[in-house]
Amino acid sequence: MVSKLSVSEIKIKKIKEIIRELTNKVATNCEQEQSNGLLSGLAGQLLFLYNAHRFDSSFVNEDMFVEHLDHLQQGLPDQSFELSNGLAGQAWVLEYFNQANAEGYEYDLLDDIDSLFVQALGSFPWDGEIEMVLGLAGYSPYASRRAKFSDQEKLYEVIVGGFERNATELDNGQITWSQPLDSVYRLDKGDDRDNPQESTGAEYNLGLAHGVPGILAALLHAVNVPALRERATKLLVGGCDWLLGQQNKSIEPHSACFGCSVGGVKESRLGWCYGDLTIALTLARVGKAIDRPSYVDKALKIALHTTTRDDKSGHIIDAGLCHGSVGLVTIYQILNNIMPHPALEKATHTWLDYSLAKYDEKGMASFYSYNGLSKSHNEDFSFLMGYAGIGLAYIGFLDDDVSWTDCLLLS
Repeated sequence: MVSKLSVSEIKIKKIKEIIRELTNKVATNCEQEQSNGLLSGLAGQLLFLYNAHRFDSSFVNEDMFVEHLDHLQQGLPDQSFELSNGLAGQAWVLEYFNQANAEGYEYDLLDDIDSLFVQALGSFPWDGEIEMVLGLAGYSPYASRRAKFSDQEKLYEVIVGGFERNATELDNGQITWSQPLDSVYRLDKGDDRDNPQESTGAEYNLGLAHGVPGILAALLHAVNVPALRERATKLLVGGCDWLLGQQNKSIEPHSACFGCSVGGVKESRLGWCYGDLTIALTLARVGKAIDRPSYVDKALKIALHTTTRDDKSGHIIDAGLCHGSVGLVTIYQILNNIMPHPALEKATHTWLDYSLAKYDEKGMASFYSYNGLSKSHNEDFSFLMGYAGIGLAYIGFLDDDVSWTDCLLLS
């Protein structure tokens, strides 16, 4: 738990004012939002508004919220399946809302979607994306959330089986997963190489969003299914041992412990999508789940090393959950909850103060998302990159409740 003793009443008041302002922005945007998705559409924005209402009921108009929630539910039959903009993410949100009302929990609300996922994903050997945004790992947040109240063995069997079939098991017992040849997330597409054929080889991504750490996080809750525990544990141990072997050999202060991919640039940013923070968090969570203290010890060393980095060495250029300053508040908060340490608690407050200082300087523009194509900052209302996720992070800091982060494979 992050101590609030060092947070002044003035600072708390400022954060509350920011949350109210973000709420107003997101609520207005819901009227014109075209996507129903979790990461970048209506579902993610409703997730924020729901928590903002729980934080302070005066912040959100209930009738407006119910209207948009009805719209989301009515659109379910027309959705694709993936986490990002599809059914896996939207159904996760509905289950989150359902569980928040424990006394009135509807056990059969998503039974049809349970069956749909098992049938659709298990009807053929998985040969699509394996990462979380569009791929197989993205069904784990729904399964783990649903498993709190229902039996998800069938869906977990599909997920574990898919990763078993796509795994590369090395002679030393280590296990890894190469990015599929036709993946949209392959970093090396051969466009600027002398021999484009080389790009058809194995590529090992080290980001939580699109790589091996995300697969390990997706497998983690499967150890709670007795029939799958042994199979999931084998994948987790082999995968963590492989991942630790990819750590940079020479690590200087302010530098990264892991790059973004094997054989690529040795640097990575501080963030959710790529980098040392979520690798450390994944290792710590696996270590706790399967009683491997060595993973937790190594995770703590990696996490502590990240505290030597600042906005320049961490490549922090905006505020969102994906790779921004406010997102770091949430990640350090979770890390400190799992592995309590003064340096991790301090880092939580450091990035909180950083984000508030930017707000003092630029106002709401400090929360704009950076677009790498246009090289400009633009207003963004989304959960992953924009206002909705930033608001959730601030609420999570004040309430010390970041249970919603399981949808990002953080808990």
